[in-house]
Amino acid sequence: MKHFSIWKKIAACVLFLNIVLSAFTPEIVTPGSTADELTAVRMGIGPHLNIGPGGKLFNGGSLSLLADYDNRQMLSMVLQDKNGALVVIDGGWDIDADHLSDVIRSKGGHVSAWFITHPHSDHVGALVKILNNPDRKITIDNVYYSLADQSWYDKVESSRSVLVTDLRSALSTLPAASLHTVKKGDEIQVGSIKAKVLNNPYLLDVTSVNNSSVAYKFFLNNVSILVLGDMGPEAGKLLMEETSAADLKSDIVQMSHHGQYGVSREVYAAIKPQIALWPCPLWLWNNDNGNGIGSGDWKTLETRKWMEELGVKVNYCIKDGDQTIN
Repeated sequence: MKHFSIWKKIAACVLFLNIVLSAFTPEIVTPGSTADELTAVRMGIGPHLNIGPGGKLFNGGSLSLLADYDNRQMLSMVLQDKNGALVVIDGGWDIDADHLSDVIRSKGGHVSAWFITHPHSDHVGALVKILNNPDRKITIDNVYYSLADQSWYDKVESSRSVLVTDLRSALSTLPAASLHTVKKGDEIQVGSIKAKVLNNPYLLDVTSVNNSSVAYKFFLNNVSILVLGDMGPEAGKLLMEETSAADLKSDIVQMSHHGQYGVSREVYAAIKPQIALWPCPLWLWNNDNGNGIGSGDWKTLETRKWMEELGVKVNYCIKDGDQTIN
């Protein structure tokens, strides 16, 4: 018993020394790790964090923000409910079509609803390529969108208007009954996913096609996700003026125009999100034109500061690859 007491004391001393020493052990830094990444590790924040009471955020469903193929800004989102109903939002560039197709096929290959915010290459290029591929091995039940007359695109962005023509042509490969022009106030039910259309396109003279983005508010397991597309300050101002506070308030927000020169801080303050989705690569996240952080003309660092001030708990960014919230 005496020897046992001695060993017990020794064990207690070893335990005490281990605790003391660990408190002063420097953090092991993996080469290439950023301060933000290390802070995230310490806070327990990762790409699959499930916040909120009771664990899994979507109760068997998921939200995926897909990464770009070639270090470009783009928007490609996939929602799926626990029973497999699949929703795609935009889709990215034409070069993102293969990855998006793989993701869709991994989830059953059947898209119940595809939503388009606006017809720019970094949003609908993949959809055009998929629709024009007879061997795509993907079925699409319905596409929801709102396009202006072709003459408007020819006038405001003549260099890009051919894409709108290509989109219309690609959409025509689907049955007419699958194509739906949306308007403000429409509500669309897709399995247990609900979408509400918050605006008609704003046909403005400044950053015209971006500002014509349709904002959709999705609901999955009573969690709200607001998709803003590429709305700029002008469209954001109109959206806030014309939309109720209840409709704007959302748990999750897709950062407009890839997180820079999108809607204003006041709009994000009205949305009051807990989670922000950033469809931007590393250079845009850091406003880096090749000469270091902050060297570019983009407004991403300013927007990141807004979201920190507004109390956003988690940021998901495609600079880190595909981001999935379950």
